[in-house]
Amino acid sequence: MKDEKIKIEKRLENMKDFYIKANELIDKLPDSIPVASKEKIKDIVLGDEDLKKLMEGIDNHRPPRIFLIGRTGVGKSSLINAICGTYVAKVSDTKSCTYSAQTYLCKDKDRVLMEIFDTRGIAESESLNDSISAEEMLIKEINKFSPDVAIMMLNCTHRDDVDSDVKFLKDVTKQYSEVNHMRLPIVVVVNKCDEMAPSRFKNPSEYPLNKIDKIKDVVQYYKEIIVKNGLKIDNIIPVSSLIDWQTPDGIEIGVEDIDNLPQYDIDNLQIAFDGRYNIDELKDILEEAIIDFEAKMGLRMAARLNEVVMKMSKHLNNIFAGISATIALTPIPVSDIYILLIVQALLVSLIASLSGRDLSLDSAKEFILGLGGVAGAGYVFRLVAQQATKFLNIFFPGSGSAVSSGIAAIGTKAIGKAAIAYYIEEKTIDEAKKKFEDAKKQ
Repeated sequence: MKDEKIKIEKRLENMKDFYIKANELIDKLPDSIPVASKEKIKDIVLGDEDLKKLMEGIDNHRPPRIFLIGRTGVGKSSLINAICGTYVAKVSDTKSCTYSAQTYLCKDKDRVLMEIFDTRGIAESESLNDSISAEEMLIKEINKFSPDVAIMMLNCTHRDDVDSDVKFLKDVTKQYSEVNHMRLPIVVVVNKCDEMAPSRFKNPSEYPLNKIDKIKDVVQYYKEIIVKNGLKIDNIIPVSSLIDWQTPDGIEIGVEDIDNLPQYDIDNLQIAFDGRYNIDELKDILEEAIIDFEAKMGLRMAARLNEVVMKMSKHLNNIFAGISATIALTPIPVSDIYILLIVQALLVSLIASLSGRDLSLDSAKEFILGLGGVAGAGYVFRLVAQQATKFLNIFFPGSGSAVSSGIAAIGTKAIGKAAIAYYIEEKTIDEAKKKFEDAKKQ
């Protein structure tokens, strides 16, 4: 399976080289594939607008700038780790202000994932002197930081007096709009849902109904305060950022002790227990809220790289299912079997390239034939069955080709799902075969 140590930068480079790889593979298709067919495949794949948008985001993205406001202990560092799915915060401190605001670079080794402007809230901030208030200083610094989104963090189990923070954020958004001539998106995050009674239930899948109802009540309580103070927000969501960490050799470690570990252990911390709740939904909300395209894609690259790869793979699968369906409309039996196999091999090879592999068409064909049983007998049988439907054309013109087209599309999509399972999800070949069979049945 794929080397676990492939760096994020390498994955991004593989994805950026996708168009080059696709172009080369299509150009190297056997001469038995007509030039017109090659060009049509190239136009469909490389001209797809959704793929272009994803590729543009890979080439043009920057770390999103996030303004965090929340009381001490609300779990801001834990939230960042939860969003990224890795231990990246303790973040690197790049600036410290005496009025309790800080700017951080949230990093994975040398790669900046996010820029964070962190303030504990106006009620806990201090003024430098009598000539300027803490609120005025913070607003000045926030406008200078120019955030892409503001996250207001609240505690699910401690209902602090948040009126002052809400009013402060309202003033910030007003001045931000005046300075930048655009709205500052605001997402309210009610953190630490895992601590809501009954607190013994830490696994979100095991939250009892009474715990979920209590969480909803807290969200409604905060929502009423926000509405009462006239603060317009994009969304509000309850989350848990609970992650227990362990060293590479399996020793669980408390967050307070992580800084005492050897650097290698810190860099390679693994999740021992995942108690995250609604984090994927929060990513969706943040991505939707951010207006700037490069920042939006930056968040996706920081927190959702695997999802981007998966999205590209699934979209490729749909494209090639459509290509296969078109090929299978050929009314002459057997004429398209070879072309169909080549197209499906191209799909497998491109999916493999997104995982970091350089897979030849011949190797991709071996993968496909391997899905059908010993020596590919099962796959060949299915191809023959698909071709046999074309004889229906003798009695009902066009009907056999239509059935053939549908079978080809389904078969190609099943092969694509198996390739995604094996190359992207890193399943075993037996698990990939099962995915292929399940997809056929569906």
